[in-house]
Amino acid sequence: MDEMFVGVMVDFFDKYASDNEYDARADQVVKIIRSQNPKAKNVLELACGTGRFTKRLADAGFVVTATDISQDEVEKAQSKGINATFSVADMSKLDSDREYDVIGCFWESFRYLSDFDACQDTIGRVFRALRAKGLFFVDFACFPPTTGYQGKPRTIDIGNGLCVTQQITIVTRGDYDIRSDVIRYEKNGKDITGTTISWNGKKTLLKPTIERSPVLRIKKEKMVEMLEKAGFKNIEVRSGFVGYPESTLFVAQKNWA
Repeated sequence: MDEMFVGVMVDFFDKYASDNEYDARADQVVKIIRSQNPKAKNVLELACGTGRFTKRLADAGFVVTATDISQDEVEKAQSKGINATFSVADMSKLDSDREYDVIGCFWESFRYLSDFDACQDTIGRVFRALRAKGLFFVDFACFPPTTGYQGKPRTIDIGNGLCVTQQITIVTRGDYDIRSDVIRYEKNGKDITGTTISWNGKKTLLKPTIERSPVLRIKKEKMVEMLEKAGFKNIEVRSGFVGYPESTLFVAQKNWA
């Protein structure tokens, strides 16, 4: 499990992006649904995280089922009172006994699949879980390879006087981006990195580094190919989905004929 999505870091991730960023993404997705499948009602969100995108889909009037592999993230989402049904599930094992009008996998989550075979299999599972004319949304960034990108330190106040600072380094190795995060924790201005605290009722070690899962590098052409192989029609490949060129939204439809 990627340590960004467990324990204290769940609260860090929950505040990582602004409401404006979530609004901008959701507005685009909802407009496409209304245009391409105006009768759509039931939505399945895969890898829903802490439910911030889920809330926007629910607020738009959809009946939303949301799943994530992280128990901690699902619990965080459930605590918000969002009008959606949440459960812990691995999207690579999707085997739905019902059909949906829309399935979405947002915010880089699709890149967490282990390899291209897992991607192809998951896309097939999504295809089978959609009704005719159903839509599948995926977004992730298509960055060029890097020999050692280092991001600027980012500090977020996660509450109760605790501030978390993350600095991420990324190195491309073959088909994967390998990430390492250095973390600093301050409580009321005092560095407490390396200590153990009580957080959300659990004893938590504030580690100076966290283990990150490698993320698969998927070219636009490869994603389009995999969608078509599963039987989808590619409706749109939208660059600049969240304001920078590499951010890409894929929209595919089942049984369009």
